[in-house]
Amino acid sequence: MLRERGRVRQKRANVSQPDGKTPIETEQVDSKSIVENPYARSADSFQEPPKGFLEMLKHLGPGMILVGSIVGSGELIMTTKLGAEVGFLLLWFILLSCFIKVVVQAELVRYTISSGKTFLEIFNALPGPGHQRPRWLTTRWLATVLLSFLAGVAIYTQVNSWEGRLEAWRPAILVGLPLLLFGFLVIQAIRIDRVERHRATAATPRINWFMWVYLSSVLLMYINGGAIVGGAGQALELALPGKLGDHGAVYWTIGVAIAAAAILLSGGYRVLERVSIGLVFSFTLITIVCTVLLQWTGYAISWSDIRVGLEGRMFPDRLLPGLAAATIVMTALAAYAGTGIGHYEMITYTYWCVEKGYSRNAGENVPGEDWPRRARGWVRVMYTDVFLTMIVYTVSTLCFYFLGAAILNKKGLDPGKTETLSKLQVMYTSVIQELSSGALADWAATGFIVGAFFVLFSTVLAGAAGGARLLSDALCVMRVIDPADYPERQRHIRALIVIGLATGTIMYSLFENPPVMLMISSLVSVVFYPVLALGTLWLRHRKVDSRILPSPATTVFLWICGLILAVTSPLVVCYALALKNGWVRLPGS
Repeated sequence: MLRERGRVRQKRANVSQPDGKTPIETEQVDSKSIVENPYARSADSFQEPPKGFLEMLKHLGPGMILVGSIVGSGELIMTTKLGAEVGFLLLWFILLSCFIKVVVQAELVRYTISSGKTFLEIFNALPGPGHQRPRWLTTRWLATVLLSFLAGVAIYTQVNSWEGRLEAWRPAILVGLPLLLFGFLVIQAIRIDRVERHRATAATPRINWFMWVYLSSVLLMYINGGAIVGGAGQALELALPGKLGDHGAVYWTIGVAIAAAAILLSGGYRVLERVSIGLVFSFTLITIVCTVLLQWTGYAISWSDIRVGLEGRMFPDRLLPGLAAATIVMTALAAYAGTGIGHYEMITYTYWCVEKGYSRNAGENVPGEDWPRRARGWVRVMYTDVFLTMIVYTVSTLCFYFLGAAILNKKGLDPGKTETLSKLQVMYTSVIQELSSGALADWAATGFIVGAFFVLFSTVLAGAAGGARLLSDALCVMRVIDPADYPERQRHIRALIVIGLATGTIMYSLFENPPVMLMISSLVSVVFYPVLALGTLWLRHRKVDSRILPSPATTVFLWICGLILAVTSPLVVCYALALKNGWVRLPGS
């Protein structure tokens, strides 16, 4: 099946993989060894796509990493929280969230296979304003931005809790602090520019508006990462309550971050793929079993519940005590951003496909019939991976939503703050307690803790690894590091994994409220989903090689889903603002 007409080798970067193997990030101890570069491809080195379904299964895997990064944030926390707040009413919205993103995700990878470029290379070439990278835009300045952001969030969380006499100073500090930090960053940029001016030997590359949007989003996504690593810490605190004192969850979170860093730094793609498959399978199985067992309890789901969930309504007739309508809308946005394929998962999936070898296996895009045949074959493999992944996360998402709607909503429990995991645990223990007591009920509590930790830890691993690859690629696109120097890219990936986990841990220690942190980070989707949807449509009609274009039916589906994806997040935020400010009233009020 494998056909290789030659090998392209570079002293430090590019190596074709031996027959039949998928790309793995490895560095041999021997200094003479050559590090494989999955981001490079050649017309003389390729692999024929698998022909049968069973053979194709051997080449699947990026989707399991994707599921690992989705289940913890979107499904376990926000989907169940949404079910707790509105019951079955927004089932239609959850299904919409799972289905409309799939084709955009897949067609984005199609162009990656067509061009051999990474996501940021592709979107850095989108139409719109752009300019030469400023000389001060270096790793030093980006590190200064991160430290300033951490300081600003720390001060904000402290000031926001002031009471009494100090409360009068709060507005002045909250207004003055951003201005002070902005001024500091400007001064640092001027200083760095002066230094870099004397070092510059070549013109800096062009970066466009999207690169600035992405770099700005990284800070909010660190808050997202903090919510997940903190959730895993809460699971351990739930297992061993009080063992580490009043803020035990924070200390456990530090331990989780260290463990995740150790796993990610010890291996690459293959390690992450295997760990993700094991962790996701374990907890998904537990969740499906609990959902099935619901039908033999007092929380059984009826067809009338399903019918209510498909009516298309937004608000229940009666809200939970203390719950505002605008809060429900923001919870729905956070669930929408985290279920199905989140915007960051949609982006990082392109990198997992590259590291799996889909793009490189197709070979360099050359004239003739061989390349399009191979490319179409690897696109078919990718689509299989996408759709099998969609089945897995849709089933698990529905199970989480049903558990939240059937149990937490009836009990009036809304997961939040440091009690997030303990309230989610009620979903599992309630099912078992209805059927049995004693040892089996205790097993349910233990099973939830173990499963919740598994799924959250899987999300920590996938999120940290994906975010580090994306940011290191941004440094390559901006030529802060040499994109052809794969060992250098690997070193930056490792460093950024540690930085991301450390930053997320600090964020959790400041907020200690995973649902709120996920709501904050979900605001990024307001910008990213429209850009991803419209950008993918533009690529389909302007950039994809005409020999591997999608079918007319796929194109129509892409347009329908792309337009829905482009308008949903902005409309949800506008609706939340209108409700909060009294510009619109709830139906029937």
